[in-house]
Amino acid sequence: MRFIILSLLLAFLFISQTNTILDTDLWCHFKTGEYIVKNISVPRQDIFSYTLEGKPWIDHEWLSQILLYTVFTKSGWAGINILKVLLISACFLILLYFLISRHGKIIYAALFTLLSILAFGYRSFIRPEIFSYLMLCLFFYMLESDKRAYILPILQILWTNLHGYFILGPIMVFLYCVGELISGDFIKAKRLGMIFIMVSLACFINPYFYKGALYPAWVLVGVFSEQKDWIAGISELKMPVNADFGRYVFFWVFAIASSVTFLLNLKKARMRHVFIFLGAFAASYMAVRNIPIFIFIAMPIAVINLNEAGIAGNIKEKKYYIPAAIIIAMASYFFISDKYYAFTNQIPQRKTEFKAMRFLTPFGACDFLEKNNIKGRIFNTVDFGHYIAYRFYPEKRIFIDTRTELYGNELFRLYQNAENYPGEWEKLQKKYDFQVALIRYLFGGTERLLRYLYNSKEWRLVYYDENSVIFLRDTPENKEAIEKFKIDFSGKKIQEEDKTLGIANFFEKIGESALAEKVYAELLKLNPKFLEAGNNLATIYINTDRYSEALGIIDRLLEYYPKSAGLYNNKGAAYLGMGRIEQGLLELKKSTRLNPYLRQASYMMGLVYLQKGDIDRAMKQFIKYVNLDPYNPGAHRMLGDIYKQKGLLKKAESEYNEADKLEGK
Repeated sequence: MRFIILSLLLAFLFISQTNTILDTDLWCHFKTGEYIVKNISVPRQDIFSYTLEGKPWIDHEWLSQILLYTVFTKSGWAGINILKVLLISACFLILLYFLISRHGKIIYAALFTLLSILAFGYRSFIRPEIFSYLMLCLFFYMLESDKRAYILPILQILWTNLHGYFILGPIMVFLYCVGELISGDFIKAKRLGMIFIMVSLACFINPYFYKGALYPAWVLVGVFSEQKDWIAGISELKMPVNADFGRYVFFWVFAIASSVTFLLNLKKARMRHVFIFLGAFAASYMAVRNIPIFIFIAMPIAVINLNEAGIAGNIKEKKYYIPAAIIIAMASYFFISDKYYAFTNQIPQRKTEFKAMRFLTPFGACDFLEKNNIKGRIFNTVDFGHYIAYRFYPEKRIFIDTRTELYGNELFRLYQNAENYPGEWEKLQKKYDFQVALIRYLFGGTERLLRYLYNSKEWRLVYYDENSVIFLRDTPENKEAIEKFKIDFSGKKIQEEDKTLGIANFFEKIGESALAEKVYAELLKLNPKFLEAGNNLATIYINTDRYSEALGIIDRLLEYYPKSAGLYNNKGAAYLGMGRIEQGLLELKKSTRLNPYLRQASYMMGLVYLQKGDIDRAMKQFIKYVNLDPYNPGAHRMLGDIYKQKGLLKKAESEYNEADKLEGK
């Protein structure tokens, strides 16, 4: 029966790590790997962008990139996904082997492996960091095995050239050394001290010598200083307490459960385990991307605690074999059915499959540029940078990509301002003279730039698809392409390929609400339960004073989605439009209880309080709104009016100036 449980656990591991590949950073790794292989040289300065002008670049992942490039060229996406499955499974199997060989029992090991895989699921990506997870588990195994610790300096050389988390190697050895020192085992502490020195020196064996060894420290300094604004906009670098709770619910369950094991094993818990557990938790608490570090450290420590606690001897494992097998089988179904991804708010992006997600990458837009030989510098949105570089380097270079530590805060601010302030866009265009704008319109952040370019006399829309658009600057060089491909939506009829949520969103963002309305209506005919399409259509109806039609859609969808903050927000807006102020305010309050960060509700509640003469409440709502959306000129004008009314003239002037700047005045 033990064999069946272990086999089920192994199958669960493979199933849980077989999912949609989402990471667009992979294109950078593939292209850099290709560059290294073809040039037999690691890049010393940026090679992909025209904005950095040869800025020094420490490519700390160069060895991982060679491996990823090689696998991708030989085996495609299936090979990449299999590589991820094998590496992540190897991490858990190393820890399982260590725990079973040490204690002989499997129930606690199986239980915490199951829980840790559920907690890890949100981070099941194919990135160079997965090599760090493997090294982390090997370091733990070697340090716990004690006699094998002499291998660590060799592993550290490999780790240093695979990924920037290599700093965890010396940190782990140091914490083990301090733990043994406090526990009074001076002989072991001395031996670990020598290993710490050797492991630290091994960090210098990389193409960049001391610069490569000190790279993690430089990045950490940047996170808390000049890169602060950039970091604030990156979801994976948020603290888990500030992130989507539903996505990380298993992490919190795992963190609590593993912490409790120290209480159960209070007398026998080792100081080294306390130190690395607390250190790993601190790292995960600082940023969600560090959660796997905690998982791979806490899982074996929790099992050790349970096995060494007094309650362990009273448990007869055989009684739990069948329930354990059933639970593991149910967990496997949880992933196979994609219910895990729905539960953790990762649908529709993730599912159990050997594929890469297409809608996050501008395949069609780049095909258009290549097929039609469009020349000129490209301005691109940050998340498209890597793929554009993959497709066109060295012939074309990019404006920006997601290498946060390389671009720094200054360029990020220029990029962000260009997306939101017409005057800043014009300055940036003059400075860098880009002739092509390839922009992602899915999700938020680009709607103001899209509308500005669409209405500009200097730019022409020539291409759009399910995730991206291309504008060409109206210059003599682009004249032929513009004449051939310019898009005019007057009199446009909705085609089959237009019937997607993304394209409807695009129409709405550029101000073509009539086209968006038609697409949303078609989508609702196909699927009457389509929440996003219905809610967006209701918004259009509200904006065009068709309140009864909006309420009809909202009430029907509320039967299926009774906890949708967006629906209650629109219901409140419809009531306000009909003059039913109190009912509208009640619905808006329901919306904010369900989602305190829904900015539209804050805006409308501010308007209601302003109408009621409650200036202070109105001010709080508009302050909340501009914190959630700092680029809405109307909100800044409202706040300016309130400050003016309260006699806060300097604050009012600041808000009016910001509104003018956002409107390009």
